[in-house]
Amino acid sequence: MRGIDNSISAITLNSVQLEGGPSTLSGTVVLAELNEVICSPEKIKIRHGNGYEHYEFIEAPAPLDDVRAHAPAGGVASGPLKLRWVGRTKIAE
Repeated sequence: MRGIDNSISAITLNSVQLEGGPSTLSGTVVLAELNEVICSPEKIKIRHGNGYEHYEFIEAPAPLDDVRAHAPAGGVASGPLKLRWVGRTKIAE
């Protein structure tokens, strides 16, 4: 995995919910288990086949300190972050 923005790197260690896109990337996934993920504060790009699948946050991720402050002991109450598929780009050959 590469291209991880330090401000959201904790997101890659937890499950996220992906909506839309290829069926093999739908549902709950752990980004750290995928081959290549590029993160920014606005979106995540996941390498898939000969391109990248683009997902945007349905709700902007909260800073990690905010998540910890509102979480019950042992975890986050709100469940995995949700991202929606917005498109695909091909890798130039």
